[in-house]
Amino acid sequence: MNQLAANTSVPVRAALWSWNAADAVLTIRAEPGGPLASLDGSWALELLLEQFDGLARNRIASPLNSGCPGDPIDIRVTLLDGRPAHFFGAFHDRGLARGLIVPAEAGARLLHGESNVEPVFQPIRRLDTLEVAGFEALARFRAPDGQLVGADTLVGLGGDTDWSAIAPVMLERSACALADLRGQGHDVFMQVNLSAAELARPLLVEEVAALIRDAKLPHGVLRVELTEQAALRDFEGALGALAAFRAAGAGIVLDDFGAGHSSFAWLAEIPADGVKLDPKLSRMVRQPRACRIITALSGLIRSLGMSVTAEGIEDPAVAGELHAIGCDFVQGYAYDMPLRLQDIAVAFDPLEVAKQ
Repeated sequence: MNQLAANTSVPVRAALWSWNAADAVLTIRAEPGGPLASLDGSWALELLLEQFDGLARNRIASPLNSGCPGDPIDIRVTLLDGRPAHFFGAFHDRGLARGLIVPAEAGARLLHGESNVEPVFQPIRRLDTLEVAGFEALARFRAPDGQLVGADTLVGLGGDTDWSAIAPVMLERSACALADLRGQGHDVFMQVNLSAAELARPLLVEEVAALIRDAKLPHGVLRVELTEQAALRDFEGALGALAAFRAAGAGIVLDDFGAGHSSFAWLAEIPADGVKLDPKLSRMVRQPRACRIITALSGLIRSLGMSVTAEGIEDPAVAGELHAIGCDFVQGYAYDMPLRLQDIAVAFDPLEVAKQ
């Protein structure tokens, strides 16, 4: 069972910030009574900088005044009362940036020992060559009888786990697997799902930054997947957190696009690397109206510099049609079942061998 560091027993919330260069105003949303409550409100930049020590002021002002779309912000700062904090974020448009201010007490590494959480890895293939481009890490759990099962099955079998520690374990083990694969010469990425609750934990941003640094992973190859349904619970909070994850070195993937209340504002506001189409929408590609929608969506997404993945594909013929209308990647049982870590090398075999 996972154990978190002792100083995480009381949740510490980060403060959300957003910057508008046109007005030179930085708006901060901090938890009342929290360690950053004194920063809550809308600040003229010069007044805000007075809340930090002298050395931190230039480190904040310079990137805010000169940043370009996509630029990360990653600054260690010290408040006037001597408490350190971490200023994470990224520009999502010209003169517009957002992110998190993480108090130092949230910055300890997560500690865990034995865990019944074990990721399995489903390949994501390029549609033009069907070569493996990356993997999605899927959480599985070791049940009391030794079976490796999903969360619902685990509960039905009477198993238990520390649900709050799933995300850090998944991220750490996925980062290790990714580093090993890249060390073997495979130029691949790894995607890990995070819930809205996990995304809101400032400790996790620091953990991702440390994992990427320690594993010497290139920027953007360890990727966070988020569904819009999760983001909609606190859209502004999700935007700030995703910008912070990007600054920490993680890539961002928007999952299940085309389901529920999908909004084009999501594409405009979130600095993502890729979009995964909802499986139901992808499988409708042979219907003329749906085909036109997928074609238009793929063109729009790619024009914004993001890749398009069709997920949940079980028929290779459908994958071929999705490639013809602009999708970049495919994931699904048409080519691959999820693989255990010890079996992951089979994904790189010629596809006919891998399917046996």
